[in-house]
Amino acid sequence: MGEKTKKASSPGQIFLFGEHAVVYGYTALATAIDMRTEVQAELVDNEKLEIKSREIGELKGKIEEVNGKWSIKKKSGDLEKLRFVIKIIQLTLNHIDRAKGLKIYIKSDLPPGSGLGSSSAVTTATAAAVSSVLGKDLTKKEISDLAFNSELEVQGAASRTGVNVATYGGFLKIRRSEKKALELPQLKILIGYTGEYSNTGKLVGDVKNLKEARPNITNPILEAIGKAAESGIESLQKEHLEKVGVLMNANQALLRGLNVSSSKLHNLIQAARSTGAIGAKLTGAGGGGCMIALSRGNIDGIAESVKRAGGEPMKAKIGAEGLKIDP
Repeated sequence: MGEKTKKASSPGQIFLFGEHAVVYGYTALATAIDMRTEVQAELVDNEKLEIKSREIGELKGKIEEVNGKWSIKKKSGDLEKLRFVIKIIQLTLNHIDRAKGLKIYIKSDLPPGSGLGSSSAVTTATAAAVSSVLGKDLTKKEISDLAFNSELEVQGAASRTGVNVATYGGFLKIRRSEKKALELPQLKILIGYTGEYSNTGKLVGDVKNLKEARPNITNPILEAIGKAAESGIESLQKEHLEKVGVLMNANQALLRGLNVSSSKLHNLIQAARSTGAIGAKLTGAGGGGCMIALSRGNIDGIAESVKRAGGEPMKAKIGAEGLKIDP
């Protein structure tokens, strides 16, 4: 690869505790997984933008300067599926104040809308690859901020958890705008994919509407999720796995109270618990997507049970490396 091509990759993530509540300033614990999204950015000698991804879709457009701002015009293709990518390219070009024609190639291990942080992985990796190929090396904080703003503009609401995990990797405790890297034990975690699309923007909006309509019910649930996350972190640090499992199950019950689970998620969670999972819950926004199960050892048995219940079991290592940019 020459200077006209740059690659970057970012990990997916799972929430061990705290999804949805983290949007309102409560504690969450998330970790990077060794399933990644890779973005290659290539300079071309025109103003055209071309995006290709077997997993997400394809798009063609033109990079133009409008009123002193770089914008992507004359778009055709999978606009809805690639809206996060379009937005992050536009924000990155304006942040570095330079632009040229680009070909973007995306490969991902993460199913879109799976609750595994696919949008955070693709936005951080795209920001890094695009800025790098245009000769501007951004800090990790700049990349994380750009990715967060792209998700905020596309979805209308977002937390920094996903983009922070995609950027920094490892285990991250998130509360409000603060993040803290934690050293935690490697856990035996199984991911179960429902095959159903999880629409983060809609689900975050649904919880917001519920909070406004029923604050006396919703606020205590969000607070309890935050407390479960705090207790879960403490239990993990002490390696009290049985208590971690109990708290994961409690977190799931609270998420059901926010109406963000689904019947298929519930079935996979119950299947995992019935085969010896210490704890099991949805991960991410919910409404579909994925669940996670914590095991002391019978991970293959839990995987088979999840498969029989109609899910796709996926084994992943946690605490994985964050954003990587090829030299």
